[in-house]
Amino acid sequence: MHAIQRCDERVISLEEVKQVIATGEILQSYPQDRPYPSYLVMGRVRGNEPLYVLCAVGAQLVHIITVHWLDPHKWLDPKTRREKNT
Repeated sequence: MHAIQRCDERVISLEEVKQVIATGEILQSYPQDRPYPSYLVMGRVRGNEPLYVLCAVGAQLVHIITVHWLDPHKWLDPKTRREKNT
């Protein structure tokens, strides 16, 4: 439900999400996540706009956790996160 809400709020289509999963680059992996390991995948849609999909990969299904566009407050460039202030 969360991913569907985010897609609606951020005007992201299911086809764009599928495109990112199929052709994007894994930027981060979280093998310790349960019940399935998860991955942050970045792909380019709508010409060249970076779109991020966080998904968990089960035995036979991919579970979409959330989706978002590049946020310049959180990313230096499409592949580099800003360091968190501690």
